[in-house]
Amino acid sequence: MKIYIITNGYIGDGLVTVLACAKNEERALELARKKFKEESEKYPHYGEGYYSRLEVLDEFDNLDKEWVTGVLDY
Repeated sequence: MKIYIITNGYIGDGLVTVLACAKNEERALELARKKFKEESEKYPHYGEGYYSRLEVLDEFDNLDKEWVTGVLDY
C-alpha cells in the first residue's frame, strides 16, 4: 500500500487535496474521484471538473518506518 496526495486543481485556503491509501495510483485516483464527487454534491456550481481532472502530486511508499514530510503549504 502507498499513500497518495491527489489534487483537483481547485484552491480554497490552499490547494484542495485528498490523501488516499491504496495499492496503486489507479485505485488511489478512483477513491479520490469518489470523495471529490461526494464533496461536489454539496456545491452544485462546482461541476464535473471538480472530480474529473485529478492529478497525483506525490506518493509515499516506505510505510515500514516512521517518516514525516517537509512543511507543506497547500
